[in-house]
Amino acid sequence: MKGETRIWPWLLVWGILDLLCALFCEIHADEAYYRLYGQFLSWGYFDHPPMVGLMTAISGALIPTTSLILKNLSVRLVTVLMHVATVWVVWKTVRIYHLPFTIYHFLLIAASLPMFCAYGFLTTPDAPLLFFAALFYYAYRRYLTDHSWSMTTLLGISMAGMLYSKYMAVLVIGLTVVANWRLLKDKRAWMAVGIAAVLMVPHLWWQYSHNFPSFTYHLVSRAEAYRPLFTWEYIPNQWAVFNPLVWALMVWLSIKAFRTEDLFRHTLAWTVLGFQVFFLLMSFRGHVEPHWTVVTSLPAIILLTEEEALWRRGVSITFGVFAGLIVIARIVLMLNILPPQSGLAGKQAQCEAIHAEAQGLPVVFDGSFQQPSLYRFFYDDQAVLVRNQYNRYTQYDLLHLERDLIGQPACVRRFGQVYITDCLTEQDLHE
Repeated sequence: MKGETRIWPWLLVWGILDLLCALFCEIHADEAYYRLYGQFLSWGYFDHPPMVGLMTAISGALIPTTSLILKNLSVRLVTVLMHVATVWVVWKTVRIYHLPFTIYHFLLIAASLPMFCAYGFLTTPDAPLLFFAALFYYAYRRYLTDHSWSMTTLLGISMAGMLYSKYMAVLVIGLTVVANWRLLKDKRAWMAVGIAAVLMVPHLWWQYSHNFPSFTYHLVSRAEAYRPLFTWEYIPNQWAVFNPLVWALMVWLSIKAFRTEDLFRHTLAWTVLGFQVFFLLMSFRGHVEPHWTVVTSLPAIILLTEEEALWRRGVSITFGVFAGLIVIARIVLMLNILPPQSGLAGKQAQCEAIHAEAQGLPVVFDGSFQQPSLYRFFYDDQAVLVRNQYNRYTQYDLLHLERDLIGQPACVRRFGQVYITDCLTEQDLHE
């Protein structure tokens, strides 16, 4: 189709912009932590399923780390490629992509979503979740009119891919069933579930073998004493994820599509509203991270693109303004000119100071996972974490890397003190 041909130059531009951001935007602490996953490949990790670890492992295997710029890409390459594929799959899911100017409306909407664009170069579990969710919605829309084995298989694989990316995929799948309860009577739908279940066996076995650490953490340990701020900040945080215009329009269109006879649009409506209400309720048990709802960017893009009556000149210009602001934000991030207090720059300088103190020795950190992960990223030196009473459990607690350093010289940074020891002891690790 004509629209199909015209999307490829724009996908190339999109991919180049993501690639530049991946090269020049300073690594995020969480990305450095997921790089640790890739260095110790497993069927599961304390915080998340294994997909993000596999992504960093593949990126690291494909990209040499001879320079800092390439080192950034050694964590982000798969993310960049996967995000371009995500945009393309969402475009293929849009029903009216052959109509004039639809491609520009589609690109304007997608480019105006802050967090959707951020996961074009930031390697976190949300990046593969977006990709496999896009595959899921593509397969589901096709499946509603084509109960073929190919669509059944793709549904199963995409469900497993989502679950291997982030446990939040349960909400995507569950809300789809709630929106179309007839799936419970559909043998082919159950076959898709069976395919996903078989693919998930290695991860479930890993959880069982390790006493279900991820499930315990997410379902129990993350609960906090309620503070009104958790609820009051929820909607403003959603504006930051989607931009205020998209958030308002996607909620309005979801309410509008809630009673439609189109099962696919009905499902998208359930997904958008379900996520928004679910995490609003979750704010009563603790802080809700803004990006937890980012997967509903996909229903938002589809609903807004297909709403032809929406595309008046003023709305198009507003989307263009938001997209332009995001491009400017990308440039600022690539220039690394933000103050260290922002958390978006200055990490390398901090690690340089630690490296000078360590004199080339392995470093023992206490506290959170960020510092040892960043140090390992910038210097490829041994760095371990010994958790203190104020910080949560992490993957470091499962790996026990500190045991390999006992009896060796090391730099110890604990309880605000820094000292060199010629022979690391258990007392150094646990006092």
